Amino acid sequence: MMIIRNIFIKAQRSYNFYVKKEYFIDNRQGSNSIIMVLIGKYPDLWSVSLRRIYEYSRNLDVVLVNAGGFHRELAINIARNYGFSYFESYPNNYVTAQNYFLARYACSNLVIKIDDDVFVTKNTFRNMLQAFQKLKDNGVDIGFVAPVLNVNTVSYYYFLKTLNLLEEYKRLFEEPVIFREPTEQMIWRDPSTAKYVWEKSLPLNQVAQVFEEKNKESIEVIPIRFSIGCILFERDFLLSFNGYLALRPKFKHGANRDANSLYLTRSFIPYGDEDSINFYADTTLHGRFLILDSFAGHLSYYPQAEYMLDWFRKNRNKLLEDLNY
Repeated sequence: MMIIRNIFIKAQRSYNFYVKKEYFIDNRQGSNSIIMVLIGKYPDLWSVSLRRIYEYSRNLDVVLVNAGGFHRELAINIARNYGFSYFESYPNNYVTAQNYFLARYACSNLVIKIDDDVFVTKNTFRNMLQAFQKLKDNGVDIGFVAPVLNVNTVSYYYFLKTLNLLEEYKRLFEEPVIFREPTEQMIWRDPSTAKYVWEKSLPLNQVAQVFEEKNKESIEVIPIRFSIGCILFERDFLLSFNGYLALRPKFKHGANRDANSLYLTRSFIPYGDEDSINFYADTTLHGRFLILDSFAGHLSYYPQAEYMLDWFRKNRNKLLEDLNY
């Protein structure tokens, strides 16, 4: 049995870091933390989402991770204009791309992983990092910390609570709760809820100021599996498990799949980045924490995407006009 177990572990380790071909533009300056942006799926958003990361990353290194090299010319031009690093890998597997980059190239132990449909504010990164350090100083074992995202099946509750919108949301849609199957919640499946919370989120930095003042240095434990559109964790923590669990290299995404889309049937094996890191935190009793004075906007979940992309195109300028606030 031990022999079989060791064979499985060795094979799984090779799957987790499987990259057949890579391309890396290195513009790192050696910061203590690194922002790892998963790109490829939403190029229409990059003029805003990546611009906001540029504005608020300050002295942090930023790397764009593009599994499969989708929209590579645009991505490389943005990286060069903003001074970001750029990492591209084949085959198209966003799980192995992250593992490979973190194991081979990342020198910073603190990693902020963020998706390309997340719009940060002036306090997103700063307050995540401050809260993480505060927890560490108090001897807390941390799986990851996350900001309040407006479209998120856990943190939307705290978004509504902070802005005194719980009763209005209940009247318009449903009772806002955390302990419910995520895909059964309207905030996950219904475009009207995403549109509603986004209209309450603008201007982003002014709303972020409300979170800063009302929730200053407040932290909540995340009690259930969390959608990891933006999280901060330690590289050593993830790599101690040999990275996220990835499917075997021959797994096919399908020609008609969007870039970086990976649809996995839920099982007892936590494949994928999101399931993996939640599983690692739970099984090792490392806490997951929501940083209540850190705020960012998440465009939508998959069922809402088409509608919210149209909303974005109509409201693009509103997502930029607060940059000087």
